[in-house]
Amino acid sequence: MSGCLVKPIGRAIDWTPFAVAVPAVLGLAFAAGGEPVSLAATVRLGALLPGTAAGFAVVDPLSVVTPVPRWVRQWLRTLLAFAAAAAAWCAVFGVFAVRAAPGTVTGFGGYALEAAVCVSAGLACTAVVAVRRADRVSGAVGAAVLLALAASTLFYEGRVWPLPEEPEWAAVHHAWLLVLPVPLMVLTLANGWAERVMGPA
Repeated sequence: MSGCLVKPIGRAIDWTPFAVAVPAVLGLAFAAGGEPVSLAATVRLGALLPGTAAGFAVVDPLSVVTPVPRWVRQWLRTLLAFAAAAAAWCAVFGVFAVRAAPGTVTGFGGYALEAAVCVSAGLACTAVVAVRRADRVSGAVGAAVLLALAASTLFYEGRVWPLPEEPEWAAVHHAWLLVLPVPLMVLTLANGWAERVMGPA
């Protein structure tokens, strides 16, 4: 049943935020300088900007009469949005890998973990707001919260965004791995709340 819903839900998703975020971040990737700091910043923006766009995809403003439970539709929206954000990030990382100097440690696993946390957080923030308000405002609120969370890390005394060649890289990404279940848990709870609060639609 879920497979049959992929195409209609894919058409129902508002892809406009992706259409804005993805070309913007790819343009930044091609325009960035070749130094490691600029390339790293671009890869991380490649997670944050699609992460903000992904939240809009979980907003379901239509009360379509269907036997399909709301939580099924929401999870399909979530998976499609996550896949789109992952594809965008992979494209940005590809530009990064090509432009990096020979011998540069690309740190694919660590950057991918950061991207997974950022995109999951964007989806989770919007899903929480969308429990009560299923419109574009909830997507905007979710995007703003994600950007605020990312900005707040800049004021943290410890290292949050190290470079792969720095000694803190491994330890910091152990912490990222511990953080990853948090947005996933919030997202799971939010989708469950929507089913109970709004009904099965």
